[in-house]
This record gives sequence, C-alpha cells and structure tokens, in this order.
Amino acid sequence: MVRRNDNDLPSIREILLHYGASLRQTHGQVNLKCPFHSDTHQSGTANLDNNIFFCFACGVQGNSLQIISQQEGVNIREAERIAEGITGQSGNQLRGKHLSGGRLPKKQRHSVGSSTSGTIRRSREA
Repeated sequence: MVRRNDNDLPSIREILLHYGASLRQTHGQVNLKCPFHSDTHQSGTANLDNNIFFCFACGVQGNSLQIISQQEGVNIREAERIAEGITGQSGNQLRGKHLSGGRLPKKQRHSVGSSTSGTIRRSREA
C-alpha cells in the first residue's frame, strides 16, 4: 500500500501524546505546550486533521514521521517502524510518501520496461 497524502500518516495526536503532550481535542487546530522543550506557555501548534506540528519557540516541526525521525535521530524508514510500535498499526498501514517508490535505484529506474537499457537517446540536431 502506498500513501497518497498526509492523512495516511500515523496520527500526529498519538505521536505527540507519546512524547508527553497534553491534548484534549481529537481533530482541528490545537495550541499546546511543546513536549520537546521546557515550555511554560502554549508555543506549539498542531493541526490534527493534516497531521502537522510546529513549535514557535524551539522550531520542531513536521508530520508525524518527520517528528519521530528528528526526535529519535533516525531516517524516515526507521521512524515508520517506531510509529508502528506507538500506534499499533502495521507497516502496510504506515507507508509514508517518502517510501512511495517514486525514486527507484538508478539501475531499476532505467531498466524497467525500457529497450534502451538505461541509455539516453538524443535527437539529432540539423
């Protein structure tokens, strides 16, 4: 299964709760104390419908997989595995847009269905 949009990402609400945020709403725009620094004011904001978070004080921002990646110091693929443990969703349900296959390895990119085996054909100029 390939993700088509940010709504297919793990819930930013669940990820923020995992990192210690206090959220009462389940959807919409919400202001909150940032769980990523010692916040005394509500300097963070999350759009629970679009799965994005931004803190105006410390600068942490991104979708749920990007937040995990930043906080754990891992790549997006590893963040996906961590999100599985947090949300309980399987890997097929947590397939980020970064893992869509849009950028195949060079060898596969040029040889799939191509009779030119990866060579670039150029038209002749007169």
